[in-house]
Amino acid sequence: MHLFIGAAAGWGKGYLGQALIERNIRGDRFDRVVVLDTSDEFRGLCSKEHGPGYAKQWTATGTESEAFGPSEWRQLIEANEALVVGRGVAKDDWRETVAPNVILGCRQSDDDVLILIDEAHGLAPQRHGYPDTTRELATDGRSEGGAATSSAWLSQRPAQVDKDVIGNCNARFLGGFEDTNSLGSLDDVLPYPKDLHATGGQPVTITNEDLLGADGEAVSVRKWTEPDESGEPKTVNSEWIYSDETGKLVRKESNDYNPKCDHVGASGKRIDVGI
Repeated sequence: MHLFIGAAAGWGKGYLGQALIERNIRGDRFDRVVVLDTSDEFRGLCSKEHGPGYAKQWTATGTESEAFGPSEWRQLIEANEALVVGRGVAKDDWRETVAPNVILGCRQSDDDVLILIDEAHGLAPQRHGYPDTTRELATDGRSEGGAATSSAWLSQRPAQVDKDVIGNCNARFLGGFEDTNSLGSLDDVLPYPKDLHATGGQPVTITNEDLLGADGEAVSVRKWTEPDESGEPKTVNSEWIYSDETGKLVRKESNDYNPKCDHVGASGKRIDVGI
């Protein structure tokens, strides 16, 4: 299975992505779970301060970039039930060297592996070349001499993610988007009106009752915020629509999940605009 998780910044996609990863670490579908943690969003999976510490954290620095090929990453992956690989190198090195080697290590493993690609628009960009190894994770079958490899691709910029990757994802978890470019980029893969992903709970025509809000409202997806300790708005719940190749359509709230690990990724402070 290849899953695309997408929503605008601040919608809670990091929280949802981590909740789904934790669910699969605790479940029995996969032998190993790996996260390519581009922006330090998934460290809550590793810290005893923020939960049970289900995963081992390993920061890929220049040492790993130079010394670790697919076989070294495969050994590390197979030695840990769950592994969060943090980015400790420049983004170009992360995209061109570290990420492809980790991905190939997953695909060569004899274990069933799930890998999450954080900030997919940076690792599989639409407008720039990037290694075939990354693209082939979604487009060229599930393994490279090993067992099955499934993937989850996380991004707030679907228009900037390689269309071959999005087109080969056979499942989607999508929240709200504020720009028409992002909505337009999803036209070809959505089996329902894209208007459902306009932010703000706008009235929409819904013919499938499974796509109504939990309160029965025929509106686009919504999110709810509360002030944090600093008075800044923090997303505490958001709506998502899941669809896949089997025809399944479900409207979910992020609060439907109850992860044991805190999500500790943080957005930047709001800018004072005098309003």
